[in-house]
Amino acid sequence: MSLTLMNAQTAIGSIGRLWASAPVTIGGLTLTGMEVPHLIRDGGTQQVAVHRLPGGNRVIDAVGNDPDRLELSGTFVGPTAIERAWMLKQMRIAGQPVAFTGAGLSLLVRIVQYSYDYTQKGIVIPYRLVLEQPPQVAAASGVTSGLSALVGDDAGAALSGLTGALDDVATIAGNITGQLSTVMGQVTPIADMTGAGGVFAGVQDQLGMVGGLSGAGVNLAAAPGSAASVISGLEASGAGLTTAMGLTGANLDAISLTSVGSLSTLTQNAELHGSALTSGALVNRAYANTLSATGGTQDGPLVTTQ
Repeated sequence: MSLTLMNAQTAIGSIGRLWASAPVTIGGLTLTGMEVPHLIRDGGTQQVAVHRLPGGNRVIDAVGNDPDRLELSGTFVGPTAIERAWMLKQMRIAGQPVAFTGAGLSLLVRIVQYSYDYTQKGIVIPYRLVLEQPPQVAAASGVTSGLSALVGDDAGAALSGLTGALDDVATIAGNITGQLSTVMGQVTPIADMTGAGGVFAGVQDQLGMVGGLSGAGVNLAAAPGSAASVISGLEASGAGLTTAMGLTGANLDAISLTSVGSLSTLTQNAELHGSALTSGALVNRAYANTLSATGGTQDGPLVTTQ
């Protein structure tokens, strides 16, 4: 049996998925299999001031922790390798903080260096990544808030749900390419909601920021600046999810099942609507827990899920 290019791509992608390991997320991109960095280098320096005294004595004062940049390297494989490599490139170009989770870390970082090698006609793409870490403070025993950890878990779950829904929507669109023009005039296009600058993209960015702050072992009750950022991020996420639910709900009411294209568009909107609903419930709980940790008051839920 001849081995076509598509068969080769599929085989290589399958091998990558077989190499199971704990996933790593950077922004809205989840790395799995061979994409997971085979090297994550972390470290830092404790800056000290040494005062030399007569007789050979010394007084050493700790000046502060200086974390090194995270260094990562891995390999994209399969027919979508180049598209996924480009996603990291666009994050670097944007220069915005992105959430990073993996190797026991949960941080809000910036991509300061990124490069990749286009090999095997784009089927195998090794990459290298350097991330700037935020300031780090040693956590005192018993200080880390359990509510803060729950906020991070809820934000991460909401982000994961939205990312999965957007991947599903992209798959549905790819399977029905060229057959959606019959319904696009009736509804808000999916691309307007999910593309760069769209409401779902904005919610992803905000949830990534919230997860990075609250999942980094920060006691929100003792860190007013971080708490304020988490609260504002959750409020922006809630507003975005409310808008998203309104748009997808209106689309579901407006679409008439007259063609394969309309069925595809209906399915896409249902997927996004359900994910927004679930994420909204998680955001509501995260918001309530954040206010509880900081002594704030709440007038009502951010997202009405009924």
